[in-house]
Amino acid sequence: MEDTVSPPTGGLGDAGAIPLVDWREHALFLDFDGTLAPLVDRPEDARPSGDTLALLDRLAHATQGAIAIVSGRALDDLAQRVGPLPLALSGSHGLEIRLADGRALPPAQGEGGLDAAFADLKPLADDAGLLIEDKPGSVALHYRNRPEDADRFRQQVAQVAARHDLRLLHGHMVSEAALRGIDKGAALRRLMQESAFAGRRPVMIGDDTTDEDGFRAAQAMGGFGLRIGDV
Repeated sequence: MEDTVSPPTGGLGDAGAIPLVDWREHALFLDFDGTLAPLVDRPEDARPSGDTLALLDRLAHATQGAIAIVSGRALDDLAQRVGPLPLALSGSHGLEIRLADGRALPPAQGEGGLDAAFADLKPLADDAGLLIEDKPGSVALHYRNRPEDADRFRQQVAQVAARHDLRLLHGHMVSEAALRGIDKGAALRRLMQESAFAGRRPVMIGDDTTDEDGFRAAQAMGGFGLRIGDV
C-alpha cells in the first residue's frame, strides 16, 4: 500500500498543501472552494482540475478510505462536483454527511431561524444584484461582484444572524447566517468515529475562516491543520 503521496503540479499541489506523512496513520479532511477548486465569481462554476481529482483518488487509496471533503456547500451540490470518487463528503458545514460507501449519517441538529433569515436577506440580494443561497444549514450572501460594499453586506448579514439566533460565518466575499451547533469541527469529530477514520490522527486542510473549527478539532485530536496560503 502506498503510504505517501506527492501532489501534482498546479492547483492544490502548488500550494504545498498535501504533507508527505504516513497516510496509514493519518486521516485527511479537505475544504472544497479555494482548496480543491479555485475561487470563482459564480459558485456554480467551481470545479476541481483533472490533476486534483486524480490526486484525490490516489489519496483515497493511500489512506485506505480515511479521507473526506468538508464543505459549506450543500451535500448534493458537492457530490456533483467531485464525481464518483471513493471518499466521504460533508456538506452544509457538517449538517449533512455521506460516507464513501453511500451511507448517510443522521443530520446534525442545529438551532436558529433559517427561513426568517432568508426572508430578511432576499430583498437585499435582489436590490443589490447579489447571489443568495438557501442551503440546508445556512443562508449565504455572495458579494464578489460588489467588493467595494463588502463591509456593508457583512454588517447586514451579521444583524440578520443576531436577530434570528444564527451563527455568523464570513468567507471569501461571502457571509452566512448558519445554524448554531454545526461546523466543520463537529463534522470532523463525527467522521473520526467511523471505522475508516478511527484511531488515526486527523489532518484538516482549508483556506478560509470557516475552516478554523476543523483546524482546532484536528489539533485537539492529536493531528493538525494547514491553511492554504500559510504553508
